Amino acid sequence: MARNRIVWCNILCLACMVTVGVSPVGVSPVGAQTSTKKPVVERSPLLKEPTTPEESFAASVLMVDLARLDLAAKYLDQFQESEPDDSLLLRLRDKHGTAEFLKLAATKELQPGAMTLLEQLNAAARKQAEDPAIVDAMIQRLIQGPPERDLAITELRNAGAAVVPEMLRKMSEPAMTEYQDTFVVALTRMGNQVIPPLIGALDSPDERIRAAVIDTLGWLDAAEAIPYLWFPAFDEQQPMGVRDASRRTILKLSKGSADRGDQLSSVVASNELKRLAKMLYRNTDILPVGEQGGVNLWSWDSQQGTVTEKNVSPDIAALFLSTRFARQSLALSPEQAEPQRQYLASLLGLEVLRHGWEKPRVADPGSAMYLGLTAGEETMAQVLKEALEAGRPSTAVAALEVLSQIGTREQVLSQSGLKSPVIAAINSPDPRVQFAAATTILKLEPKHGFSGSNRVVSILARSLTDSHNSRAIVIDADNRRGSFMTGVLSEGGFEGFLAAAGRDGFEQATTSAGVEVICVHVNCQRWDLTQTLSNLRADARTSAIPIVVYGPAGVRESVSRLVVRSTPAVYVTESATSSDFLDQMLPYMKTLRTPAMSPVERDQQKSAAAYWLANISSGSLGRIFDVSQAEKELSTAAEDPAIAKNALIAIAGIASGSAQRRLSDVALNPQTNEGIRQTAASQLAYHIQRYGLSLTKDEVIDLHSGWKQTQSPIVKSALASVIGSLRPNPTIVGERLRQFPTPPAN
Repeated sequence: MARNRIVWCNILCLACMVTVGVSPVGVSPVGAQTSTKKPVVERSPLLKEPTTPEESFAASVLMVDLARLDLAAKYLDQFQESEPDDSLLLRLRDKHGTAEFLKLAATKELQPGAMTLLEQLNAAARKQAEDPAIVDAMIQRLIQGPPERDLAITELRNAGAAVVPEMLRKMSEPAMTEYQDTFVVALTRMGNQVIPPLIGALDSPDERIRAAVIDTLGWLDAAEAIPYLWFPAFDEQQPMGVRDASRRTILKLSKGSADRGDQLSSVVASNELKRLAKMLYRNTDILPVGEQGGVNLWSWDSQQGTVTEKNVSPDIAALFLSTRFARQSLALSPEQAEPQRQYLASLLGLEVLRHGWEKPRVADPGSAMYLGLTAGEETMAQVLKEALEAGRPSTAVAALEVLSQIGTREQVLSQSGLKSPVIAAINSPDPRVQFAAATTILKLEPKHGFSGSNRVVSILARSLTDSHNSRAIVIDADNRRGSFMTGVLSEGGFEGFLAAAGRDGFEQATTSAGVEVICVHVNCQRWDLTQTLSNLRADARTSAIPIVVYGPAGVRESVSRLVVRSTPAVYVTESATSSDFLDQMLPYMKTLRTPAMSPVERDQQKSAAAYWLANISSGSLGRIFDVSQAEKELSTAAEDPAIAKNALIAIAGIASGSAQRRLSDVALNPQTNEGIRQTAASQLAYHIQRYGLSLTKDEVIDLHSGWKQTQSPIVKSALASVIGSLRPNPTIVGERLRQFPTPPAN
């Protein structure tokens, strides 16, 4: 009302003012001097110019209402020149409301000053809400009686949701028991902003707090609170008052009346909680995401005795809530298998995401992995199956690691005519799941071949060639445009590779590790766009890699259906500037669930891949898995100090002349670490013994020369075993024996 009185008073004053006119243009008298006229500036409608910061702010707000934005900017500048402190900003907020600051910030002509002012107010409000002494003073005014109560509620409402934790803490004090209704009224009048922290307070151990919160949520018509009321409405451990209040509120919010309690039961509640848990597990997008891409979660903190807020990723938030609802459903219906699996699945996925992908999963007592070990093979296989269906790679990886410890060989065989979920996992669109499936199969030590066994070695081979960079493949027949695109992607943090044809790009994508995105120009050739996208989506190795189709703006509509069918995919308008292209592409990339693998994680996979390929090559698993598929990648890895020894052992199991030649090259390379050279020489001797000599005459001569010239004792000794494996004739043997001196007598 005060605000309206100010507006109408100034408008009436404006109407009563004498209008200053402009003299009409006429002809100057003969002989009179001609004068230059100055432009007339329209006067301010205010009778009195503001003299204080408070008046300057009020004048600026009024001028926005009157569409006098020039004067609004002038008075706002005057206000900011006074350098207002936090206390003044908060007083103005309490007097005019936050909406007036938002209105100024939304006015283009007042930028950037108005936006800076809003940021200053927000900072002051945060400091106020985080200061227990200030909040306590508000609460003390709240309980002093009607004269102070309205002012206190206004202050609390303006301070926002950040003051709710302190209010809840105060409510739990025994001395505040008689003021519970006052707190409920205050929280209700603070509006919908208090709903999230109040939902978190439903887990308070204090019955009075829970009852007050439930009443407040009902008064606020907080339909979003219904999922959180099902459990307290039917949990036998809850006091009867809390159960009754929860049921009444559910009925009021869902049915519009609290008189139809016969429609509710513990079975209904359990099924609804089960549905909610499954929905959150399968669909992260239903949660509200803030400006920074996170979800704000409020939960009860027993140490602080109130609620606390955390900002977490949408994936973590969805799995956290899924565990909550699944556990509550399980508590109401403990005999049902589905909520059991759902609870375990959400726990496993949440544990992986919270600990970090690169950290090894350890089945310590109290961990979800430990719980998974106790659940048994059948339950874990079903958890894996459902994780693959839901697109939950974090749960799938954890389930595979559990199965690798408790599973049997039957996991790689068809079960009751259905495909094993472990075998299905090697064709998962997620590379982490693929790798975990491949290593799980190897740990289970199958005795016979199975459909898809060739995928195991190809998955391991791809991991050997990971460059630690996020790779991007550009498919563009125009070399100049394609080269420009690889440069643009480089600015975006990707290592770009150019392919001139769709077929070539597909080949690169299926054989390279670390490919994070594939960019395809609309005029793709030698597979056209439709065929290229279809093949990329049909192959398990590339089916989940994001695709960016780029081209002229006018083509977007004609390929929109194709792009939608190729999800995850997006159309980006080609641009002459890298920043414009990346501004379109990178926000889309950030919406994708699974983050790119870290260098640590990639090193772990590379090391494990080399170990398993060596194990296959030198053991009985070689009868089922063909290591020769990985010869190219193993050859590249043969001089990588971190994995060279296992790579060389794996190469020694490949019956080819090129494998023998590669072992010889590494053994004779003086620039290579002597430990790696020793391993290469030992494996070369083994390869010659196992598969026979396939080196050329010149290569054998080089081998002899390298043996004689090397100065490293350990390399020389290892090469000696190679020389012996060449089956020297008696003449050569005799010559070597004569060169060895007779040992001394002592």
